Amino acid sequence: MGSHAPDNSAAYMGVPRAVPGAVKGAAIVGILVGLGAFGAGMATHKDLALAGFVSNFMFWGGMAQGALMLAVAMTIVNARWGRPIKRFAEALGLMFPIMYGLLLIFFLIGGLDIYPWMHEAMPPHKAIYLQPGFFVMRQAVGLGLLILLSLKYIRASLRADMGTAASRMGDKAPAWWSRLTGGWQGDELEQAAGVDAQRGVAPLIAVTYAITFSVMAVDMSMSLAPHWYANMFPAWYFASAFWSGLVGIAILSLSTRRWLGVENLISRNVYHDLGKLTFGFTMFWGYTGFAQYLAIWYGNMTEEIGFILVRTQIHPWSELYLVVVSLCFLVPFATLLSRGIKKIPSAYLAITILIAVGIFLERFWVVMPSVQHEPELFTPLLITAGMGVGFLGLFALVTTTFLSKVPALPVGDPFLAPDPDVVHVHPSAEHAH
Repeated sequence: MGSHAPDNSAAYMGVPRAVPGAVKGAAIVGILVGLGAFGAGMATHKDLALAGFVSNFMFWGGMAQGALMLAVAMTIVNARWGRPIKRFAEALGLMFPIMYGLLLIFFLIGGLDIYPWMHEAMPPHKAIYLQPGFFVMRQAVGLGLLILLSLKYIRASLRADMGTAASRMGDKAPAWWSRLTGGWQGDELEQAAGVDAQRGVAPLIAVTYAITFSVMAVDMSMSLAPHWYANMFPAWYFASAFWSGLVGIAILSLSTRRWLGVENLISRNVYHDLGKLTFGFTMFWGYTGFAQYLAIWYGNMTEEIGFILVRTQIHPWSELYLVVVSLCFLVPFATLLSRGIKKIPSAYLAITILIAVGIFLERFWVVMPSVQHEPELFTPLLITAGMGVGFLGLFALVTTTFLSKVPALPVGDPFLAPDPDVVHVHPSAEHAH
């Protein structure tokens, strides 16, 4: 780790930790609320319940994998600034296999019934693509491959961290860690091997993510309105999924860092940098969203303009559109311009929660009008939000359970330590003025 590495023993000496009872209880209640919302929706408004799942999947699935992509990106470019929050990215990333399992259940219970191309004839060029078996295969194979690569990345990261922590903890190390650290060959060698393994798989994850999430955006969301298309939509989605992942990391780390005992090990500069990245993707979301709107508006083509008109000009979606733009762009743009506010944990947490709500509503606003053809917003929003509470509870339960059992920081990652080749020069006292 180098002579300049700070003392990060607090990240692992308390492992395993007990998940706070209040958190566990609230998470279980949330899961029950979500199940109740889905069950009631299936009994009374089946189409809305299935569309609500799609909306939630696009949000929560995007956040889970998008968060892991920050860790992957840092690995590719050898970034050091965000290493203290890498474990939180991995914790969220472990939720995507669960979302994948729920997606397969969605297919099994007839979720494709809400897609119009299942019930009406499509033009030949679309009919070839929009086949139920081909549709399910694309999601199952593509996302499955992404999950396998992601789990390989996380395993390499955990092995280095658990082995390094275990060598320092001695008999206090959890016995189950040996499943991942068997054949440990020493800290220095294993840490280098862990870095190499993560570097080897990270570019593959990045490419697979871009391809599979583009396909997922077209299939799961765009094909709900099969006569509409927008060339920028797939990239807009996977970029905004990464953005939601940044937001998720901020919320999870700020909410749990004191419980994990690493509050003093994650500096405010980390959140300043994360906030700048979040601000950048806020502007990117606004830019690409407007770019899509502008092209459709001036083209004024029947197959494209209807999708936009329903969502921006017709009640109640037009009012929701203003809320989405406010929460996803106006509020974060105005607040994250401040350098200081990104370094105030409570303020930055509040802003990221608002952005998360905005992105959740944006997914709902894109998906639901393709299924809900009545001018009534309360019922679909209630069902979707109720399911969202369930997913929130599931995320809270899984991520806190994971974080309670592993080192909270990547202590086996050499890039957690400051770069020994970087020299900070400060003016001497006599020349300070």
